[in-house]
Amino acid sequence: MKKISTTLSLRMGVIRISPIFAGLAESGLRALAEVSSVREYADGEYLFQQDEPAAGFHIIETGIVNIHRFGPDGRQQILHVFDGSGEPCGEVAVFEGGTYPAAAVSSGVTRTIYLPRDSFLQVSRKNPEILLKMIATLSKRLRRFVGLIDDLSLKDVSARVAKHLQELALKSGSSVVELETTKTVLASRLGTIAETLSRTLRKMQGRKIIAVSGRQITILDEDALMDVAEGMKI
Repeated sequence: MKKISTTLSLRMGVIRISPIFAGLAESGLRALAEVSSVREYADGEYLFQQDEPAAGFHIIETGIVNIHRFGPDGRQQILHVFDGSGEPCGEVAVFEGGTYPAAAVSSGVTRTIYLPRDSFLQVSRKNPEILLKMIATLSKRLRRFVGLIDDLSLKDVSARVAKHLQELALKSGSSVVELETTKTVLASRLGTIAETLSRTLRKMQGRKIIAVSGRQITILDEDALMDVAEGMKI
């Protein structure tokens, strides 16, 4: 990890675009920026480890960060993938004051704004609107994790893959989507293994539901993809 020297105004700009601080008064943004620092992580470097004391949280400026947990048997489950855009990372544990429930690792070079817990809480006590905005963000995260639990426990692999492709298409606004991670990482995120993911994509391609070219996937039949996402066998 490298600490990067930047101006106060640049740090304020990154904090301003974060969903948890959008619309925050200028005085609140300045107070947060004053206690923040900029950090840069190399590919594969950990922002924090699972069960490590939660000393602060990150706002991701650029790069991709994978959030994952390790089970007792060593298996890894990816919970979320952040791709910059001011996304907060590790803020839940900061509120609790305990340890990070999952690990965060950089995929490629990642730059973040780091807010230490004690300083952040001091600023928040003087700016209660910060806490209200964070509660709203945490509520959205909770809904997403409930959906993840439902998918892993109630849906088979093909349904999970189809749903993920639908989400990518919705996000990009196009029927041509790009897988943002390797198949190994995506498979872990979807609760399966790379071989099963590849086999599922081949089946969908054989049924003319999608066309696969490297990491690029073209959705050929949106209705059929929806049927698979809802549980139709392929």
